[in-house]
Order: sequence, then C-alpha cells, then structure tokens
Amino acid sequence: MNIGLQSWGSTGDINPFLTLAAALAAAGHTVTLAITSTERRDYAQEGRRFGFAVRQVGWIGADVAALNALGTRIFSERNPLKQMSMIFDDLFEPNVQEMYITAKQLAAENDLLIGHFLVHPAQLAAEQAGKPYLTLSLNHGAIATRETPPHPLPYLGHWLNGLMWRLVDWQIDRLALPSANRLRQAVGAPLLTAIKPVWQSSLANLIAVSRELAPHRTDWGANQMVCGHLSLPHPVEPLPQALADFLQAGAPPVYITFGSMMGLPEPSGELEQMLALWLEAVHLADCRAIIQSHWAMTEHTPDREKIFRIETADHRAIFPHCAAVVHHGGAGTSHSASASGCPSIVVAHIADQFFWGGLLHDIGIAPKMIQRHKLTARKLARAIRQVLNDSAMQQRAKAIGVRMSAENGARQAVTQIEAVYVGLEKCV
Repeated sequence: MNIGLQSWGSTGDINPFLTLAAALAAAGHTVTLAITSTERRDYAQEGRRFGFAVRQVGWIGADVAALNALGTRIFSERNPLKQMSMIFDDLFEPNVQEMYITAKQLAAENDLLIGHFLVHPAQLAAEQAGKPYLTLSLNHGAIATRETPPHPLPYLGHWLNGLMWRLVDWQIDRLALPSANRLRQAVGAPLLTAIKPVWQSSLANLIAVSRELAPHRTDWGANQMVCGHLSLPHPVEPLPQALADFLQAGAPPVYITFGSMMGLPEPSGELEQMLALWLEAVHLADCRAIIQSHWAMTEHTPDREKIFRIETADHRAIFPHCAAVVHHGGAGTSHSASASGCPSIVVAHIADQFFWGGLLHDIGIAPKMIQRHKLTARKLARAIRQVLNDSAMQQRAKAIGVRMSAENGARQAVTQIEAVYVGLEKCV
C-alpha cells in the first residue's frame, strides 16, 4: 500500500509521525511523510535511516531570535485559548497554502492519507481526491465522553459532562473553523459547520497515547482507536561515563527539563533566570539533580556538587535511574517519564500541557500541576520534596511503568491502519 502522512508542529508533533512512518515502511508499505516544522528542523536524515520519503513543507533553517521571541510572547499569555489562537495565527496559518499543495500531491500519489489532527489541508485534499483519510491524535483531551468532564472541570455526572463537552466543541469550532473554511472557500469546497470531522476521522482516529493513560471510553465511537505511544525504534544510548559515575555516587537524582519550552540555543536573560530558579529549587529541596538545558549559552551559572549538567540526553536511558522528572508536560516527556516508572512534576506552559499535568495528577503519579507563570523556586522545591517523600506515588509510578513498557504502540497502529484499509477494500 502507498501511504501518505502529513504533520505539523514542534518535535513532539513530528516524532509520532516519524515513528509511524518507520513502522509502516518496516511492514512493507511505501511511505511519504510531509513535515512542516515550527522549529524549522530538517528531517530528511530520519527518512533515509528508516526507509521512507520526507517532504519538507515551509520553513527550513531557524531564525533563532525570532522563534524564541514568539515563544516568549505565547508563554506570557495566560489564557490557553488565546495561546492556541496565537499559535494558529503565527505558526500554522502562514504555511496553509503550501501544506495544501503538498497534500494534493500526497492524495494523488497514495492509496491512503493519515494527517495530524490539526492539519485540515490534508483532510480537504483527501476529500477532494476521494481517498481514505485517517487522523492521528497526540492526546485524548479533546475527545468528548460522558464518562469524564473536559479538563480541568469537575465531574458532575454524565448529563452535565455531555453539556460541558458541547461547550468545549463550540469553543474549538470558534478557534479552528475560520482557518479551515478560508481554505475551503478559496478552492470552492463546501464549508464546514464543525471541525470535529476534520480532527477526528470517521474511519479511524488513532490516539497515540498509552492505554494506561487513555483507557478506551465506552461511549467513544468505533473510529476512536487507542494505539499507544509512538516512539522511534532506535537502541537506547549508553550513558556517558561521567553521568554514570554521578548516578552511582549518591541517591537517585531528580531530572529537570522543559524541553522545547526552553527555546532554541541562544544566550538570553530568560534562560539565565530559569536556570537560577532551578538551581535554587534544587538547593531548597536538598536533593541531587540532572539539569538539561542550553548550558553552552550561559555565563553566570555556578557549578554545584549535587547537580549534573547535560545539553541533550536519551531519556529512556536516564529516566529509569531518576527519582522524579520535572518537565513541561509535553506528550513525549509525559510518556517517557511514566514508562520509566518515574513520578512527574509538571510545570505547564501552553495548550495540552495543562491537560497532561492534570491527567498525571489524577492517576496519582504527579503532584498538583504548577503553571509556568506562577512558578517559583520555593513552589518547585516543595513539589520535589512531596514526590521524594511519597512512597505510595513512587510505587504507583513503578507499576504503571512496568505495564507501559509492555506496550508497542507502533505495531498496534500499523495493525489498526491495515485493518481499516482491508475493511474499505471489502466494501468496494
């Protein structure tokens, strides 16, 4: 089967598509993945490595200062809906036309298209070409179910849950429909009255989340398919000797990273301030720590005996040796920490990070989420001490990690995709 995939966003949005493309190629399919990277990264090397074609759509080569400035502006906005509006306007909308042109090519060349749930040009191109279209969702936070309320609203019963979800759908339509309908109007396609058919394919919406974190809801339709987390199939890198020595020299450390929320490598006062806050929090918590950041871009951060500095890391190799992970609540880091049996401390910056912070807290493997604009060294230190002193939380995290490590999201996703296509062929 010839399969076209299209994704957009940061590393956390792209990696699941790289994983799925690699798994489909390994299963014998001919795969083309179109990527629009908001970090302006070039992914051609990954395509060559795993045997699928990569088409870069939009920017390549980062304007570091401009991207970091945009990130700061988005993080400073405290309303999550306004944050999403800024992301759409400044990062998504400038690439819509080029994404649509590429999507038309994918639809002409392939038997089946799979799109990032936000990438409405891919859905439109598949619709126009009469090709089957599947979606890939990176979390389940916008999939309505009467069993739970939308995050962070309280549970008030099935009927009120349903009402609250209708209000959420209305807000999502206000945010996302204008972009989709502008493109549709420009190409003479029928306008949409709701965005849900674009975001959640009626054939199959693959949910790239572990079943431990996203149990299937009884009122979800048959199109909602939890496949499990998608992570690239490469061997775990051995620990650098200096890091291995640090780990053996004392109690398990706390790992601290805000991932892409720290921006691209560039000297800045904000970077220095965040590192100073982390160092103070570790001092107040009186623990050992591994801190991942752009250390080469800093000048005024002193060395500390209980702290190991690292620029990049294979989280799968390091997290199992840690007592907890302080992170921004991205889907990838939330899964990596949980699969490693580590409790999380989530400092949410934007969008779905608030959802992940609430979910990990609800299942008992993280303290209450901290919002980025409310973060202080004392608050972070208090959360670290809470986790280190909570043996029940640590045991829950270890048990969940054991079960998650037995999952194979990529293999499950391939099986689900092939079953959907075979079913379509039988109906023809």
